[in-house]
Amino acid sequence: MFHDWPYSRERLPEWFMRPVSAGAHQVTLFPDQLDEVLADLRISTDDLCRWHARGWVSFGPDFNEAVQPWDLNELRFVRDVVRSGLTDAQVAARLDELPRPMDFDPATVAYSFSLGWVQAIPPYEPDVSEFMDEHLDEWLQELSENDRDRLIELRERVNDIIATSEEADAQDASDGPVEEAKE
Repeated sequence: MFHDWPYSRERLPEWFMRPVSAGAHQVTLFPDQLDEVLADLRISTDDLCRWHARGWVSFGPDFNEAVQPWDLNELRFVRDVVRSGLTDAQVAARLDELPRPMDFDPATVAYSFSLGWVQAIPPYEPDVSEFMDEHLDEWLQELSENDRDRLIELRERVNDIIATSEEADAQDASDGPVEEAKE
């Protein structure tokens, strides 16, 4: 499967997609102030002014509101691109390719010189019960044909788990209902 993007005719492998802003967020209950965030990210106020003037970030040093997670993502993302070693012109050209706001997780978005901006698609993690329902019979049949010792080991483990569960149920039944203390 391939994913298309309006900025390029290149098709992406199925494990990538084009970056998408995270969108709606919940406001954090414990926000940081901009000066604290800048210090933690090692971003100077001069850098922030320059980035804002170039349109690379959506706010400047006069930002009076608490920094929210999406603001932090934008700062981290732009900081990492700016510090990549590209010239300002190259940075501007790369950032102009992206949708706004640039609320991207820098850990999942990268620039590929052959594909452009890409975002890793998290691997699909199926529900364990669904997975077992779909594959258990086939797997057990394969074990019966190719690894009978493993199949016997599994039977013993399942029998042990059932016995432990039955013992717990019997213990719960013998305890009877818990009566509330009378005053």
